[in-house]
Amino acid sequence: MNLISMLPTGRAGRFLAAALLCLVLGAGYFTLVMPVLETHSQREGVLADKRKLAQRLEATAAELPGLRAKLAELQTAASKRKIVFEGTSDAIAAANLQSRIEELAVSIGVAIGSTEAVPGENRDGHRRIGLRLAVSGEYASIVKLLGAVENAAPPLVLGNLQIHAAARPTADASNARLDAGFEVYGFRSAETSSASPR
Repeated sequence: MNLISMLPTGRAGRFLAAALLCLVLGAGYFTLVMPVLETHSQREGVLADKRKLAQRLEATAAELPGLRAKLAELQTAASKRKIVFEGTSDAIAAANLQSRIEELAVSIGVAIGSTEAVPGENRDGHRRIGLRLAVSGEYASIVKLLGAVENAAPPLVLGNLQIHAAARPTADASNARLDAGFEVYGFRSAETSSASPR
């Protein structure tokens, strides 16, 4: 008996043929077309990401000449800026530091009560020098002095700040008299010292 003669004919045969065709087309779609579409979609996403990256890189490259000019300007300014105190010993550098602090205090109207040298320390090719100061003045003046120390050149570092009221507080806090104590540190080049630090 022939297998083809067993297949239905007529309307039932056409229905079965259409169903088989739909099944084959569906299987072909899911096994061939859908993976190709997914691959295409993934590659399209990758291309979109690469386009965005290229735009960002072009924008960054366009900024590069301006950034290089700014860097050169900052390097020139930094090379001209004094960052250490002069002195071949800690004592000389501390005296220069003390003179600088006295200039700042006098210009602002703060009285320096006492000054004490803090022992120097080696710090990455430099010697850290310091002073322990006791000052008195109005609240606003002491705040200005601390701000001036923070913005001084060569750069200075404040530490161990203590502020006390010198008299009873008044109604206007900006006119209150205060006593303050703090440490201020600067640096000198360690290359200018002899083999044994002074």
